[in-house]
Amino acid sequence: MEQTQLTTYTKARLIRRSLITRAAEILITLHWTDSFCITEIRNIIPAIKKWEEDYGSFKINPTDLTLKEMEDLEFDYYKHLDIWLIPFYLYPFLADEFESRNITGTWHNKLSEIESDHDFGYLSYGVKPKKDFNFIL
Repeated sequence: MEQTQLTTYTKARLIRRSLITRAAEILITLHWTDSFCITEIRNIIPAIKKWEEDYGSFKINPTDLTLKEMEDLEFDYYKHLDIWLIPFYLYPFLADEFESRNITGTWHNKLSEIESDHDFGYLSYGVKPKKDFNFIL
C-alpha cells in the first residue's frame, strides 16, 4: 500500500488537534477517573505512531515550516536572536536532528541537546522559518 505524503505542517496540525481534543474530552467528561484520564493522555503518542503506518514518520522538523505555518502553529518570535521559539506541545514529536538556537545564543543540531524546560508554553529553543518562495510581499 502506498503511503499518502503529508507535509510537516499538516502533521503538526494533526498532533495539535489530537492533544487539544483529548484534553477537551478529559475536561468535559467528568465521570472519567483520574487514572483513565492519564492513560488517555499517555495513549496519544502510540496513537500517532499508528498513523505512521499510513502517513510516514510524524517526527517534526520545525525548520521545514514557513513563517506563516509557524505563526499558525503558535511559535513565538524571539526578536533578540531573530528566531521562532518552538511550542512545548511539539517537544515529544520533534525530529532527532535539526538546527536550533537556545535563547542564550548557542546553536544545536540534535534533539538530545535540547532540554524540555519551558516557559509560558515555549521551549527555550528556536528556529528560523523555511523560505517560502510562493509568498509575495
